[in-house]
Amino acid sequence: MKKLFKIIGLVLTGSMLVFHSGCETIELGVIDTPNALSPTQASADFFLNQIQIQTAELFHGEEDRNEFGFSRFGSELVRMLNNDGPTYREVFDPSDFDQVWDNFYAGALIDIRTMNPVAEEAGQYTHIAIGQILEAYLIMTMVDFFGDIPYSEAARGGEGILNPILDSGASVYAAADQLLLDAITNLGRQEIALPTNDLFYGGNESKWVKAANTMRLKLYLTTRLANTSESTSVINSLIAGGNLITSSADDFFFQWGTSNAAPDSRHPWFARNFDGQGPSSFFYTVNYYMNLLANQYNNPDPRARYYFYRQQSDFSGADVVTKECVTEITVPAWWGPNEPYCLVPNINGLDGYWGRNFLDNDGIPPDDAFRTVFGVYPVGGPFDDDSFRTSVSGSAAVSEGLIGAGISPIMMSSFTNFMLAEAALTLGTTGNARTYLETAIRESIGTVTTFGASLAAGTAFVPTGAEIDAHVGEILTAYDAGNDTDKLRILSEQYLIALWGNGVEAYNMYRRTGQPDNFTPAFFLADPGPFVRSVWYPQVASDNNTNITQKAEPTVPVFWDTNPAGFVD
Repeated sequence: MKKLFKIIGLVLTGSMLVFHSGCETIELGVIDTPNALSPTQASADFFLNQIQIQTAELFHGEEDRNEFGFSRFGSELVRMLNNDGPTYREVFDPSDFDQVWDNFYAGALIDIRTMNPVAEEAGQYTHIAIGQILEAYLIMTMVDFFGDIPYSEAARGGEGILNPILDSGASVYAAADQLLLDAITNLGRQEIALPTNDLFYGGNESKWVKAANTMRLKLYLTTRLANTSESTSVINSLIAGGNLITSSADDFFFQWGTSNAAPDSRHPWFARNFDGQGPSSFFYTVNYYMNLLANQYNNPDPRARYYFYRQQSDFSGADVVTKECVTEITVPAWWGPNEPYCLVPNINGLDGYWGRNFLDNDGIPPDDAFRTVFGVYPVGGPFDDDSFRTSVSGSAAVSEGLIGAGISPIMMSSFTNFMLAEAALTLGTTGNARTYLETAIRESIGTVTTFGASLAAGTAFVPTGAEIDAHVGEILTAYDAGNDTDKLRILSEQYLIALWGNGVEAYNMYRRTGQPDNFTPAFFLADPGPFVRSVWYPQVASDNNTNITQKAEPTVPVFWDTNPAGFVD
């Protein structure tokens, strides 16, 4: 982690420029796109470097094009980040997904398929393995959001296939599993040379094996409703193999840099909110989520100050007029008495959380100086030390916190333990769900506090061991007192907290478990319509591929979501 943190600014900026120059040596000929490179001109290292960057951009967005990634889309549906609404059908437009679709099919997938023969000829089997792991992750994510997708005939325009057929989500998942198995085999082969720029693991093949196995754990947990017996068997075999990401030293994340020169290497969410022009109107943290950390137990969650930065502590007086719901006398009848309707209440001493209600499509008020913004984890922003600086939305914002050197947390050790806890609780797989849960919470707190240690050091707000123990103890006490539904809710709430910055797994977890089942309701409507069980096909896909028909509603479950209609809302 430290090694990548030091070099990413150079690697991400320099290698992208090298890749886009088109070839290994300077030539006077003009090449229109990197994808036009022939195998004789291409380098497996250049391709792999770009594929890794494309994976991170598909996950968290691409600042240079002002785009969002899958993590943002998933976060909006599980009350982490706000979306407009006011109904689920209106959360997204088909065109919202045009760029991620194009970036996958015209970018990552073509680059992987172009790299493979180059790497095969050169005996660069680790290059191939990394590409296989990233491809498996990306095609699973595409299925998770869209359902059936083009795959077997995709990115084969050279073969005359311009309208690839839709493959079933189940068949694409099967292909992903095979890619992961093949990747593990390739990682065991003797290669001629390791990748020059392994932006995830620095050439450590054993860590890539753990990542591949953990992706298989994710795959079989995700599909547990569709194939219970196979999921149970495979997960037990993975547990017995013991080669999973269970230590923070093996966490699978992409490290962003600090350069704001083109190409911008900072975390895309930092760049959208700390560019000196105030926080983006597209980014509000939902009040429900902040309240979950601030007030669920007797003391705030130890991660709260690392996740969020409060610009002000007092919203009394004239300030509240910038937030319409503060001045409304009557809370809608469909809101419960203990649900944070407008502002997160100050119950445990953390006053000043200013977010937005779920599915609030009202206009954006002039609240730049009030809004709670991203903290140090995982975006690379400031640590909340009670300084209440409104400068985080002003001209000095570009140098806030870690200056954007955040991470994309794709698969962390805490996630592994949460998945094992869910599997033990719902499938009866090997191990104790409570033990996995405790380990998962502690792993998450440790990762978050370590990541923000340089900014928190010297303040009075670094959580002590005793404070962490007390917080974990409260959660486990509630878990022990609950029935199976309560246990799954508590497990899912804690997983949702640990997933801050990863909307992909949060969206999957919610559709799979139906938990947490205590989400705050929609803001304007008692009934916002059925939940988004899969998103629209992109406009560019339904308009240009005769084999893709747009969904009548974004309510079609993906193949692994066998829960009944109305299971989630």
